Amino acid sequence: MKKIRLWNSDDNLEKVVIGIVSGKGGVGKTTLTASLATLASTDDDFIPIVLDCDVDAPNLAIIMPKNPNVEIQTKNAYTTIKASFILEKCTHCKECFDNHFCEFNALGWDDRNNIPIVDFLKCEGCGACKTLCSEHAFDIHPVKSGEIISYENKFGSLLIYGKTRLGSTTSGKLVSEVKEFAKNSELYKKSNLTIIDGPPGIGCPVISMISGINYIIAITEPTPSGLHDLIRVLELVDQFKIPFSIVVNKANLKTPFQKKFKKYIKKTHYTVLGKIDFDYAIPESMSYAEPVVTYAPDSVASIAIKKIYRNLKKKLKTI
Repeated sequence: MKKIRLWNSDDNLEKVVIGIVSGKGGVGKTTLTASLATLASTDDDFIPIVLDCDVDAPNLAIIMPKNPNVEIQTKNAYTTIKASFILEKCTHCKECFDNHFCEFNALGWDDRNNIPIVDFLKCEGCGACKTLCSEHAFDIHPVKSGEIISYENKFGSLLIYGKTRLGSTTSGKLVSEVKEFAKNSELYKKSNLTIIDGPPGIGCPVISMISGINYIIAITEPTPSGLHDLIRVLELVDQFKIPFSIVVNKANLKTPFQKKFKKYIKKTHYTVLGKIDFDYAIPESMSYAEPVVTYAPDSVASIAIKKIYRNLKKKLKTI
């Protein structure tokens, strides 16, 4: 276990939680997370924990696979509620189907057996069928909505991620479960840095992720959709009054939108933590399932990310 060096002469070292967000997918969020987490794993100042809270499409585990000498821990999550049919109580009146009890069209009818059918994927767990059925032939209960997986990755840090089950609609709750699982882990007591790969967008999963965060890194690219979605996610971050900075990926793209993007950054006075020029080393490293800072440590992208990491450390000393 690494020895922690304190930032200053204080007796206590505060735990720092960093969230990496993007208004849209595909701008390099997971790539940046993996590289920053890998650099932190080899830094004597940190004992990091890495979370993948993009629970609908977690990919961080691909780039940060487990240490071959450790076991994977898996916990089922029950954050979704669904309706179920109770055959013994049904009088086969067909009112639930004929009177359209379900506004989500999750109730079908089996003519052969003369019973209702609950469509798991369409069911929202609203409880209307249970309330409206005079025979109480429906029940609402939690069902498995996903899994939480944790292991020590090959770079020496703990990786925890959630994986939503197909058809589950409460990925925001699963994000909260992943964060709570991390807090209850033994390593969390010893760790002083948590890095979270957040979901894209501005919906419930993102809100759940940024709750309780100390610092946000918003990664974007100089394109019309990149700027549009960056503005949206920063509006969300501002609601929580969380300090943030921006990382620009593919910063050297030759597009007519570059001037507008640079004008926006200059006008807002937002802090740019760093810029990463387009570099073929990044897609190559992804094809080999490895962070670019270890796959090609001397590449243009790796040098830029290492500079971002150094700038981030300076920022963390001020929060």
